[in-house]
Amino acid sequence: MNATRIRRRLDSDVVRLPGVEDLIGKDVEIIVMEDTSAPPSANAELRKRIRGSAKGKVWISPDFDKPLPDEVINGFYR
Repeated sequence: MNATRIRRRLDSDVVRLPGVEDLIGKDVEIIVMEDTSAPPSANAELRKRIRGSAKGKVWISPDFDKPLPDEVINGFYR
């Protein structure tokens, strides 16, 4: 039996666990324990979004809304 410890702050009822790709398709036991001794995360408070705070940091191609080539679209349906 192998054990892997992953510590995460849950932000929703969907949990994505990095590093468990080798376990996909195998029988596993998942135990969830609340860590009451851990200090609150620095990200616990939601930051207020400020409009325009990413201005100049993001670039979008002029052809962003053009139709995708057929080979790209077909790749989604393999």
